[in-house]
Amino acid sequence: MLFESLIMKRAWFLVLSFFMIATGYSCRNISAVKSDIKAETSMSKQAGNITFSEVKRSNYNLPLGEYRVITTFSETLDIYSQLADKKFSRSEPIPTLSEDEFFLLLKPTLIKQKYGDIEVIKMEKDNSVLKVYYKEIGNSEYSLSKQNNPILILRVNGEIPTDVKLLLQKN
Repeated sequence: MLFESLIMKRAWFLVLSFFMIATGYSCRNISAVKSDIKAETSMSKQAGNITFSEVKRSNYNLPLGEYRVITTFSETLDIYSQLADKKFSRSEPIPTLSEDEFFLLLKPTLIKQKYGDIEVIKMEKDNSVLKVYYKEIGNSEYSLSKQNNPILILRVNGEIPTDVKLLLQKN
């Protein structure tokens, strides 16, 4: 009887320990998600009256052109289906647009770095032309896998431009 009581106490102790560890782990994951959300909102940049933030960064050899302005959900769905990794059955969440927003997909040809990435420095509006100033940056992941087709999707606040000019800045 004493032996059975001791075994029951240990079993309850193990069950409680498991739940405490699981609860601690899930709370840590929730705080990581919150910090990711804060990081995304803090990555918004403002240059003049144009505010933009990064939505997606990848590297695929797709015939997309140097840039593409995306204004509808069907266009967004089309781009995300092209960028989806076919190895995985689940896809990532597809973002939606609010009023006075559009997505700007950038895929410039790299000039200075063979296997690099891009970073947008600022955006300016010149009449109805959006000037996008960017620089090429190193990316060890792209270098290791010899990828040279960086794609950057930005959420931009403001009027939809009639044209976009990509302007490479010197480092």
